Amino acid sequence: MKTLLNLGAGKIDINSSRYQSYTHVVHVDRYFDEKNSKTISQTEEYISHANLSGINASNPTTSCACCKSDIFEFLDTFRYKFDDVISERIFEHMEYVGGEIGRLIEAINMITLPHATLTIVVPNAIKLSKMILDYEDNAENMSIKDQLNTKLIINSELQNCKCDPHASTWSPRLAREYIESEGSWVIDSIDENYHFANRDIYMKIVCKKPKENK
Repeated sequence: MKTLLNLGAGKIDINSSRYQSYTHVVHVDRYFDEKNSKTISQTEEYISHANLSGINASNPTTSCACCKSDIFEFLDTFRYKFDDVISERIFEHMEYVGGEIGRLIEAINMITLPHATLTIVVPNAIKLSKMILDYEDNAENMSIKDQLNTKLIINSELQNCKCDPHASTWSPRLAREYIESEGSWVIDSIDENYHFANRDIYMKIVCKKPKENK
């Protein structure tokens, strides 16, 4: 059995090939439709029933649950642990000054197994900064469509909207300092030019637990 937690999942394709290597997948997002999702306790019951029913790696995507929950509430109360966690476009919404980044990193540590991996996707502030500088120098040579698209990307990836603003800035060096200062994860790799959601301004950070924690 291998389990995956998709934290802050947003819109998902539960049949995506990216989940095929897992026996159980749990997608968590506070914006899920209540009619088509489960509570935390219902998700625990669902996984427990799947285990007792003998679902195994021969049919790895059989067990999949969408849980409507605040991510901190889920991490603090869910009673099963995961092999892997992915968190895409979530960490930039966490405050560094207020300690939310560290709290989230440690909460994920507590709900994962010793061999677990944590994959984080966030906007790369270096790439966004270069985009701003390029726009300053070359906007007059861009089409109106490209100008509008550039301004949309810059503002949505730096500030987002009032109801769900970005609260921290991420670069490769900042990522290492945010994550490794907590002591529960070390960075295995950083892809500084990660294309995601039809935009090429992200970076993907893959983390593992220190050897002494295994």
